[in-house]
Amino acid sequence: MNLSVCIDLMYTYCDFYERFAEAAADGIKTVEFWKWSNKDLDRVCALLQENGQQVSIFNIDCQDEQLSYDLSRGILNDGRADEFLRALIESIPVYKRLNAKAMIVLIGEHKPYNEENVYKCLEAAKPILEKENVNLIVEPLNATDRVGYSMPYAAPVLALIQKLNSPHIRMLYDIYHQNMTGDFDLEEVRKNIGLIGHFHVADVPGRHEPGTGNVDYVSILKQIDAIYDGFVGLEYRATKKDGETYGFLKEAGYGL
Repeated sequence: MNLSVCIDLMYTYCDFYERFAEAAADGIKTVEFWKWSNKDLDRVCALLQENGQQVSIFNIDCQDEQLSYDLSRGILNDGRADEFLRALIESIPVYKRLNAKAMIVLIGEHKPYNEENVYKCLEAAKPILEKENVNLIVEPLNATDRVGYSMPYAAPVLALIQKLNSPHIRMLYDIYHQNMTGDFDLEEVRKNIGLIGHFHVADVPGRHEPGTGNVDYVSILKQIDAIYDGFVGLEYRATKKDGETYGFLKEAGYGL
């Protein structure tokens, strides 16, 4: 298991650019974040080098403020393939500059799930992903935190990825979101582990660190570690200093 920490949501007691060093001091070698358009990428690259860190994932984004907002709410479900490809092409140089492993793409909200539209957008992206050797991860979100999210369930997304049949498109399996949806199924994870490109971790309820809620993360992470060698991202709101919340990782066999 490779550990990644979302520094948009964690280490928030200090300035964003100070979080790299704070995480590094806690033994964190891989970070992730959401948008790139609101960040000083020169400074990010310098901080990564200074702290001996790498980037696992970030969100597809663009400099156009309206499209950037729309991407954060999801445009796949509307079938906006041209705009999606525009943002993908604009994000690829950032991906390569950061030497990232994947980019997150959201499905959409406030409309019923439209598999045909989502498939159309992702299918259109496949030649670009293959040519540029870039990976996408599609993320379901729970429809409570993200009211009206079009597809909060894992199974339809996994089925879609299977249908797309591309090694460059995988699912982001967020254990928090799937538990909030009442959809978490470890057996489903085992059966589909080859279709999963990243995990996210936060406890339920509250989206705080594991150990504050009712999800048995120690057991879950041990079982995932036995079948998966990709990144597991910490994406929670810590109730104390973030470096003091990592006890569950040590219990699961991950040393920091």
